[in-house]
Amino acid sequence: MSKSPQKSKKSDPAALAPAAQPPPRVKRINLALQGGGAHGAFTWGVLDRLLEDERIEIEAISGTSAGAMNAVVAAEGLVEGGRDKARAQLGDFWKAVADAMATSVAVNNAWQGFIPSWVTDINPALTMFQSLAQSASPYQFNPLDFNPLRTIVENEVDFNRVYQCQSMKLFIAATNVETGRVKVFTGREITLDSVMASACLPTLYKAVSIDGVPYWDGGYVGNPVLSPFLSECTSPDILIVQINPKHRAGTPHSSREILDRLNEITFNESLVREIQAIEFVNWHLQRDHLKGAGYRETYLHLLGGGVVAEAWSVASKMSATWDFLCHLRDQGRAEATAWLKDHFDDIGAKTTMSVD
Repeated sequence: MSKSPQKSKKSDPAALAPAAQPPPRVKRINLALQGGGAHGAFTWGVLDRLLEDERIEIEAISGTSAGAMNAVVAAEGLVEGGRDKARAQLGDFWKAVADAMATSVAVNNAWQGFIPSWVTDINPALTMFQSLAQSASPYQFNPLDFNPLRTIVENEVDFNRVYQCQSMKLFIAATNVETGRVKVFTGREITLDSVMASACLPTLYKAVSIDGVPYWDGGYVGNPVLSPFLSECTSPDILIVQINPKHRAGTPHSSREILDRLNEITFNESLVREIQAIEFVNWHLQRDHLKGAGYRETYLHLLGGGVVAEAWSVASKMSATWDFLCHLRDQGRAEATAWLKDHFDDIGAKTTMSVD
């Protein structure tokens, strides 16, 4: 019996075809975005990099102030045209901020021809503006409640599209002025008013009234809030984008330096408390102390809040010039790129941030 002729590997199309590549691993994370004025452009860079990486799926964003604005802009873009559109929308939003602020007394004055645009500590117009805010109420010096950011958000964000975003949940924090407690807006509660409430600094603007309740900046009690991730989301991973520095070396001496450091400490405190609570639960879960109690381990990750954030002065939160915003964006992209390289495999496996 003659043997069947063997197929030549060279003539077999299957043998010539490249081996099929396994699909990229997709990992889901939750993002916690701090507020910080113009420093929110750092978060723009982080979001731009994460949206670029199709291995990352964002399940939810919790945002406060500038973090809330980044969140709704990204959500609208995702609905309108996916990841690329979300990245483009973020760029358009921050360009609109720069354009609108170009004539602001806080950033535009004759001195800018002689100093870098982000060196606002020696900006005399800004110093005068901040002195006024510290000595008078916005009900006195800003009776019409003029807020250029409100106009920008209204022009740049279609909240009907934000409501339609099914792929990503949103949680926006504001401070209830009457109770001093955090209010988390979600779903159809997220409106132009709730976003502006989240960013309402009481020394600059009148409280934002929603259903008869006055609200101030969410940074005082939730910058940002982490608890919704534990009850409303399935991903155990929270990536915190921290704008305010965790540490600042040295003791402040001038009244300006003291107030600035108090501002940073205050706007970090609520986040520190929530991180400590999560770590407390994690510690007991790792020792089987909470077996059957319905808790799960949460993996915490961090971008920002280090030496890069320490280099930014508090005053520069009001410097919304385009070159400074792009500088912050590039720093955010660089940190996100480094974090993905070092810790992508740790998503869903362990905490990577140092809790101190």
